[in-house]
Amino acid sequence: MLDDDVRELALARTLGVFTTLMPDGGPQTSLVWPHADQEHILVGTNTSRQKYRNVIADPRVNILLLDSDNSRRYIEIRARVVDIEPGEAALRLARTTFGKWTGSEQVRQAEGERVLFRLEPDRIHRKE
Repeated sequence: MLDDDVRELALARTLGVFTTLMPDGGPQTSLVWPHADQEHILVGTNTSRQKYRNVIADPRVNILLLDSDNSRRYIEIRARVVDIEPGEAALRLARTTFGKWTGSEQVRQAEGERVLFRLEPDRIHRKE
């Protein structure tokens, strides 16, 4: 179960700073549009992206959720990707996050297959 404050921030119009580990152990960071269900932070990507290849090799990730209403507030989540789901669930997530950010559920085409990462938190740090 995600804590209420974590879920609420992930469901809001929030940017996530998502970090995975490269094969050499170095960080690889990108901006994502996070979402959440009752138990997991959800992040979408495509199989053509470096973050996908990194997660396949090492499921340890970090995501920093930035509160767009309070620039001094963020939640950092050290997590593991416990599930990677392609197909309709991944497309549904993409439509939801695109709608939240662009006002349209029109999903842009990209190389590779769209997938959804389910992140299970190991440690949560809050800055209010």
